[in-house]
Amino acid sequence: MSPNMSPNMSQMMSQPFRSAWRWRGLSAGLAFCMALWLALSAPEVFAQPPEASSTSGNPGASTASPPAQSAAAGDKEGLRLAQLQGHAETAALDWVLANSGPLHGDTHAGEFRIAFTITPAEGWWDKAGDGKLTWHEAPANNVHLRIFVLDLADGRLVPGLNLRATLLDANGNEQTAPVDFGWYPLINAYGGNLPLAADSSYTLRLAIDTDAANAPPPPSPVERLTHTTVAEFPPVPIVQNDVMLFPLATATASANEAELLKPCNAALRAAITALWQQSASGAEKPADDYFVAYALGDLAQARPRMKNLIEFSGKDNVRLEVLVRDSRTGRLIPGLKPQAGLVAADGSVYDPGELPLTGHSWLNHYGRNLRIPRKGLYKLRVSFDAPGFRRWGRQSERFASPAEVEYDNLSLKPEGFKPDGK
Repeated sequence: MSPNMSPNMSQMMSQPFRSAWRWRGLSAGLAFCMALWLALSAPEVFAQPPEASSTSGNPGASTASPPAQSAAAGDKEGLRLAQLQGHAETAALDWVLANSGPLHGDTHAGEFRIAFTITPAEGWWDKAGDGKLTWHEAPANNVHLRIFVLDLADGRLVPGLNLRATLLDANGNEQTAPVDFGWYPLINAYGGNLPLAADSSYTLRLAIDTDAANAPPPPSPVERLTHTTVAEFPPVPIVQNDVMLFPLATATASANEAELLKPCNAALRAAITALWQQSASGAEKPADDYFVAYALGDLAQARPRMKNLIEFSGKDNVRLEVLVRDSRTGRLIPGLKPQAGLVAADGSVYDPGELPLTGHSWLNHYGRNLRIPRKGLYKLRVSFDAPGFRRWGRQSERFASPAEVEYDNLSLKPEGFKPDGK
């Protein structure tokens, strides 16, 4: 009985009304339980936005650039930002190697730190079209190979590489191993499921090439990435029945993502904030499973931090940079093909086309140079299809749909900015 209901009122209630009253209470209880279940079972979101500049509170607003810093100061700050990211990603890899079972290797070759793990075969999500993903169960009689490549200079993961891998058993028999880039919980890798003909001691041989389309022209600080690096690991004994007893690597990593990615998110936010501070305009917007950020800057100001990394034609006057992050974990998403266009007030369209992935000295991103009139306001449109890479593990059901984001009122001459810094 309700505390506000008198006995007479209770006696006057008809049986159907009493049933409805009880059902209403039961429904409310069920609804509460359902809401609680959804809250507990939904993927945790721990991505955080970068620190907004003084004028970037509204998406698309211009950010006043500070005076250009000296090359030495810029190099020092850039190295600090790169190392922040590298320390965080190195810590994530160290955790993976310590929590993926006994079958792993870790070595240095050339300018890279290269590591691998062998764990149980994994299922994956694949793009199916129409904004949907298809789940594929892990194949029988397979193990899962992950290969991690980090830059020894700063510890960051190196995207956009071409890898070739071979496994040799104790009798010298060779088989090609999968090396496609994949999206994983916590830290991404190259690799895939691998059938093994027999239990044996296996040696992994690896060759790393840089994607020539993304390699800057020499001379370059990343010229070391333009040649082949070869690594060979000591043999590891692989018994498939034993491997099947290990926990799934994706499940183990997913359960610890929130805590382990905090340093990665903090380092990435600091780098994006620094990029905005050095640009004429910059902001970030959510779009379904993505955070899409841009930075638009004058090439004269971009040259110090892009030195030897971008080929300047002399005809372009601005640099457009785009970053795409996972809206749940905050991690950068490689393997996309963003298209961008700037629309002037008179309807003129300045279309740089596809933005390639650029191996930046302290913040990898998509970008291209272009030429536009310096005066006036612009609208920026950024779009891209869902990525084509595999999303490993049940927890990685993301990036099914394409995305399109628009920013208004971009300017190369933000209010209050003076080139001389006065």
